[in-house]
Amino acid sequence: MILNYTRHNLFWLLDRIKGNTIKKLLNEITFCIENPNSLKAKQVKDAHLKRLITHSVKTTPYYKPFGDATDISDFPVIRKTTIQDNFNAFQSQEFKDKTNFKVSTSGSTGVPFFLFQNKNKRHRNHADAIYFYNQSDFKIGNKLYELEVWRDHNKKDALKSWLQNIVQFDVSRLTEDRIKTFLELLKLDKQSKKTLLGFASAYEMIAQYLEKNNLVLKDLGLTSAIANSEYLNSYTKTTLGKHLNTTVLSRYSSEEIGIIAQQTIDSPNCFVINEASYHIELLQLDNDLPAKLGDFGRIIVTDLFNYAMPIIRYDTGDIAKLGEHKNGIKVFTQIEGRKMDLIYDSKGNMMSSFVVYTKFYKYYHLLKQYQFIQQGEKTYDIKLNLQGDTFPFEDDLIADIKSDFGEDAVIHIIYVDEIPALASGKRRKVINNYKKC
Repeated sequence: MILNYTRHNLFWLLDRIKGNTIKKLLNEITFCIENPNSLKAKQVKDAHLKRLITHSVKTTPYYKPFGDATDISDFPVIRKTTIQDNFNAFQSQEFKDKTNFKVSTSGSTGVPFFLFQNKNKRHRNHADAIYFYNQSDFKIGNKLYELEVWRDHNKKDALKSWLQNIVQFDVSRLTEDRIKTFLELLKLDKQSKKTLLGFASAYEMIAQYLEKNNLVLKDLGLTSAIANSEYLNSYTKTTLGKHLNTTVLSRYSSEEIGIIAQQTIDSPNCFVINEASYHIELLQLDNDLPAKLGDFGRIIVTDLFNYAMPIIRYDTGDIAKLGEHKNGIKVFTQIEGRKMDLIYDSKGNMMSSFVVYTKFYKYYHLLKQYQFIQQGEKTYDIKLNLQGDTFPFEDDLIADIKSDFGEDAVIHIIYVDEIPALASGKRRKVINNYKKC
């Protein structure tokens, strides 16, 4: 469309007037991610890391004691609670009186958390987003449908949405009628290229609806559907992609940091790591030594661009496996979600949450929602919110779960009318109340 082309050119014209701020950052990000082992890319990243460390030890009370540090490993691994308990100490004295931006998240536990970002960090996040959108076959100016919980604090006004060609679709109560409304919007939208960005749980409910009603919509013009904020299971990825005739990709990001890794059109089944804007480590689950290739490890992030509140070696609470893609690009082959929600079989062996998801695929036509909770060493609760009045497969489901979790596992099935979302609108499918980890 001519209007979308105009939007695209207008964005880059405004950026050029402002000194090509975003364009320069985007060029650097593109080069460093796509040529990670080149001497130039290593020099650029090393320079960013050294500048951040120098700034941090000089201007923040928390990092001043580490002035003699010679390597990133000399810094402690920190967690969300570390920042919350020492909030003022993490603020850079140099940036306290400058224009900063507050970013906040309710977190997967529902505990509010916020920090400040400086202007250049915001620009960097913007450029990161453009890079990964480009890798998802989305260009600035094209239509973007954002499926999220929209409220006064985060919703764009009508003019800004029109200028950016964004549709903000609220998924806080995603009933069948709401899903029908959303699909009608897509069908009536005559723009030839559009992209979805939304909660994985919303995608799953849409996928279930499409499969149940045997709907295949081939001519929507969807270039991709990006899932964020939550774990994207293989059922949703495959089923939604098939029924909407598009590629479904998963993004690993957080409000307080930015885009850390994402699946792309060229890498649809593993996550390209954003090594241009972050220093990423994968550490063992029970100590701060590097995890071995192919083993699960904790994702530790150093933000190279937040100078207002430097974040060095931040434990995101999530775990992943590390692998290698073409051109030596590092990738996460698997991201499992939060370490606190790892689950274990009755013998104490760690289990992938993927095992849980597969147990419910065959029953999706009978379920609105489900939740798997480890309550004790060998005790598990399964909450089911049914489509109808009965679930005639209790014994089959219990036997299937015992086949992986142990024949001595004690499993309770609990029927509920609703499994509430967190304040953020996200839904936790797997919960560990036993917390062996």
